[in-house]
Amino acid sequence: MKPQKENGDDYTSDDFDEILKQFLGNKANVSIIDLSGVPFEVLSITISLISRIIFDFCFHFSKLKHERNEVNDVPFMIVCEEAHNYVPRSGSVDYAASKKSIERIAKEGRKYGISLMVVSQRPSEVSDTIFAQCNNFIALRLTNTSDQSYIKSLLPNNTSAVADILPTLQPGQCLMVGDASPIPAIVQLEKPNPEPQSKNVDVYDVWKEDWKEIDKNEPITLYDVLKRWRK
Repeated sequence: MKPQKENGDDYTSDDFDEILKQFLGNKANVSIIDLSGVPFEVLSITISLISRIIFDFCFHFSKLKHERNEVNDVPFMIVCEEAHNYVPRSGSVDYAASKKSIERIAKEGRKYGISLMVVSQRPSEVSDTIFAQCNNFIALRLTNTSDQSYIKSLLPNNTSAVADILPTLQPGQCLMVGDASPIPAIVQLEKPNPEPQSKNVDVYDVWKEDWKEIDKNEPITLYDVLKRWRK
């Protein structure tokens, strides 16, 4: 099935400028690319292509600016959510494409007005090359000893003891280290409004209820799930 426009027409190579606007922000300053449903077999290639497209645009835009003796005045930032899933520390060939593209942005992106935010629940499993280029670190609650040790290794020698507070941080609290903070500091962040719909199922109450057949007398039927899945 070919990718289609909102009017039902197929995309062609001539529509590349329209596709590019979707990645760079056409109607808003923030573009969210949801790859959570992409099969892991093609996830690395998908991330590699998207990141390369954005990097190449910033590269050529900067070069055109330089030809006019101007500086790049259109900054971009790529936020990599769950980064350990596609830029791992290990040398797995399954994610070689995405790792290479994201590492290139980490190493060279600043020159062309593109920056990187790497978000992960397992910082010890993310590429060392990427973390070596980071100027700031914001650490939320961490209970894994490997992750705690990794954060400690990022701190100045005389302040590493502050990382001992990582397992006891409350929701919204974080440890900030880097250029944004003269010294390592504990910061209270505002909770998002609205908050993300990531609450766990209340299994203790739900499992007490009668068995629910998905395809009978439910607002969401099995057909609805398959329709969205195929789409």
